[in-house]
Amino acid sequence: MALKHFFYSAVTLAVAGLLSACGPQIERDNVRKSDALSPSQEMALSNVVSSQLAPLTLGGGDYLLLASEKRGLVLVDAEGAEKLALDGGKVERFALQALAEDQWLVAAYDEDSAELQLRLLDTDQGVPRIRYLAAMPTSAPQVALCFSRQAERTHLFAIDESGLGQEYVVHPREQAWEFTGVRPLYFGEQVSSCAVDDRSGKLLVAQPPLGIWSLNADAEMDEEREVFAAPADLDGKAFGGLWLDRASGNLWLTADDKVLAFNINAPAQGAQFKRALLNMEPVSAVTYHGQLLALAEESDRVQRYQVELPQPAAEMQAFRGPLEIPRVRASGQTVPVQSGGDAADDPAIWVNPVNPSASLILGTDKKSGLNVYNLKGALVEQFAVGRLNNVDLRPIQHGKFVAIAAATNRTDPGVSLFGITGGGEVEHLGLRNLDMEDPYGLCVYRKGADLMTWVSDKEGNVQLLQIVPGQGDIDWTLKKRANLHVSSQVEGCVVDDEMQTLFFGEEDGGIWRLDIAAFLAGTAEPQLIAPVDGERLAADVEGMGLYHAGDKSYLVVSSQGNNSYALFTRDGSQFVGHFKVDINLDKNLDGSSETDGLEVSSASFGSEYPQGLLVVQDGRNRMPSQTQNFKLVSWADIAETLNLQ
Repeated sequence: MALKHFFYSAVTLAVAGLLSACGPQIERDNVRKSDALSPSQEMALSNVVSSQLAPLTLGGGDYLLLASEKRGLVLVDAEGAEKLALDGGKVERFALQALAEDQWLVAAYDEDSAELQLRLLDTDQGVPRIRYLAAMPTSAPQVALCFSRQAERTHLFAIDESGLGQEYVVHPREQAWEFTGVRPLYFGEQVSSCAVDDRSGKLLVAQPPLGIWSLNADAEMDEEREVFAAPADLDGKAFGGLWLDRASGNLWLTADDKVLAFNINAPAQGAQFKRALLNMEPVSAVTYHGQLLALAEESDRVQRYQVELPQPAAEMQAFRGPLEIPRVRASGQTVPVQSGGDAADDPAIWVNPVNPSASLILGTDKKSGLNVYNLKGALVEQFAVGRLNNVDLRPIQHGKFVAIAAATNRTDPGVSLFGITGGGEVEHLGLRNLDMEDPYGLCVYRKGADLMTWVSDKEGNVQLLQIVPGQGDIDWTLKKRANLHVSSQVEGCVVDDEMQTLFFGEEDGGIWRLDIAAFLAGTAEPQLIAPVDGERLAADVEGMGLYHAGDKSYLVVSSQGNNSYALFTRDGSQFVGHFKVDINLDKNLDGSSETDGLEVSSASFGSEYPQGLLVVQDGRNRMPSQTQNFKLVSWADIAETLNLQ
């Protein structure tokens, strides 16, 4: 009997506990429901079955575009009257971007055909119409689509159900549009939606239950993935439906039964708007002429809500994106280096004096050795001689050689030498060891008949060495002539042979200039002529080259921090301009970024490079993503873009 009473008491207490636990929850739910928004109007749809909507204007009228699991895409006017439909296909996700007045680009994933489809939404004599542009089959269903506008190009981000994303440039080509792949992106499962803020250049991706990610939309920048909003900020487990109101600067999204809005520039401030919807779990929400519109999953009803919306972000008018730097299209590229990771580093150009079109590009693979390319970018020869970092060369007549190249070797600390014959054959002349812990930067120059080189130790000091030819082809020596103390790391350097002036880059400091003769005489020290300022020069300061053309001579410097190339007057005293190396869709070339070394020549290399050639290392080789390589740029294109007179 006692045992029976014990069980009865235990059950009673358990039930009481459950009721006690439920009591406050019921009370919270009542409070929540009392504050929930009720729709002021309902827009009934006919056989649409939609999970996404977006507002747009067309021909002076206001419309809503809806994904339809029954009829592909459906366009309705402000009152819900249907204006057009694809009448076929099963679409749950689409992306929308304004191309021009009364022209909208639509990307949609059709589950029936398993294709990404591009369509143009415009008007014909004032009547809306939708036209087919292109389609591309996919290997998995796409769960998130969003457009980005970059350098007057349209980029599309598409993420599939496994979390694998792809970035494409979508562009017209003759009779149809094309998808040109740029790079893959990796997220993991359960991505629900994405949006791009073109003003800040950020791609936003909702991934329940982890939160909303923010990363750079530009493939030539570091990804810099960070949390835009954490799960606790979203107050829900099933969140997504990202929609950016570009006019107000608010990012709208749904989470369980709520609609939220965040200031796109200040997400840390928390949600600027958070309201539950009565008897509804929205999956897509937008603002429309001062009203909130929401849509449940697979719904035929759009709910309108009269509610006070958050004001436009106060800083929207003052906010400006990064200063747009002029862009010059790449003209060519070398084949990728064999080593993975950060491998390609520094190029040099040998100008064939008899046949300039047969000139060579020497490029270091700092994990294995030296690569030799022709001007088409094809690999001609490889020398697996160690971890070569920087390479430079100068003409010299010695036996069969018409030029000597030198490269810092970090495997066995020293300088590797190479001879170049008149026929363009490159020969390895061996390694000359140095009393240096880690040879890093290097630049070669001529002092009269003497061949000289500056070599930096990664720890700081820079040595001046003379390259002394031997009696035979390989009996060469290095003689130390001077030592230059610098306060931090130096890699990029170049010498103006005629002026006997050394320019070198202190990676975090800026560009320094040194009168070599005065320094050797003990009467001069380096001068900082162009400090890092974050705009003209953004750390790290890397590769350097001199473009020699009389009054139109320039010092060219790699500004690694903003993926650009800065031009200064020949003496380095005045900033002339800067540019980025951009995508060339006609040749299926990506741009360049995170550049280490560069080299430039004013020689005429034929019709493709009539005014000279700039070669730059590309730290992120895209279209498709591959190991690093070197990009080739026509100086004529640089001169035209920067209006060099």
